[in-house]
Amino acid sequence: MSARRKVDREKRQSDDATELLRDLLIVELSKAGVPQSQIRKLAGCGMNRVSAIARFFKGGDKGKGPPE
Repeated sequence: MSARRKVDREKRQSDDATELLRDLLIVELSKAGVPQSQIRKLAGCGMNRVSAIARFFKGGDKGKGPPE
């Protein structure tokens, strides 16, 4: 494998890891109740991405656990 391909592969893996961490940041901030506009600023991404991820954490039981 050439050195250039190895660098490209490592950069792609690094980019994937960065995007995953950004998604996790959005999830945790959403769960904490931080406004989406603030999440967008902190995560450094677009509002569409924040909205797409954060919509799964709106409403519902808010983590009360399974019904008894």
